[in-house]
Amino acid sequence: MSLSLVFRLQAALFTFFGAMMLLAPGALMGSFNVEASAIAEDIMRGMSLMALGMAYISWQMPSWASENIKSVGMFFAILHALWVPLTLFQISTGAFPAGAANIIGNIAPDVVLAILFYWKSR
Repeated sequence: MSLSLVFRLQAALFTFFGAMMLLAPGALMGSFNVEASAIAEDIMRGMSLMALGMAYISWQMPSWASENIKSVGMFFAILHALWVPLTLFQISTGAFPAGAANIIGNIAPDVVLAILFYWKSR
C-alpha cells in the first residue's frame, strides 16, 4: 500500500460523507443516532461542500505535493489523530450518543487513517 493510495482512501471516505451530508443529511445523522432537525440538516448541507472539497484535495494531493507528499501525509496523520479525542469529548458531553455507530463510524476510520498516514509518511 502506497501513501498515494492512503490519500485516495481518504478521498473516498470524504466523498461518501460529503455526498450523504448533501443528499441525505437526516439519514446520515440518524445512522449515528443523532436527532435531525431542519436547521441541523441545512448546516450539514453547507458543511458538505467542505467535505467534498477535502475529497478533491485528498485525491489530487499526491500529484500536487509530489516530492513533499510525506510531510502532507504526516499532517493528515496528526489531523486524524486529533479527531479521535474531539469525538470522545463530544460523546462524553452528550453531543453524540455513546453507541457502536459513533465508535465504529466516527472513531475507527480516523484511527485507521491516522495509523496509515503515519506509517506511510515516516
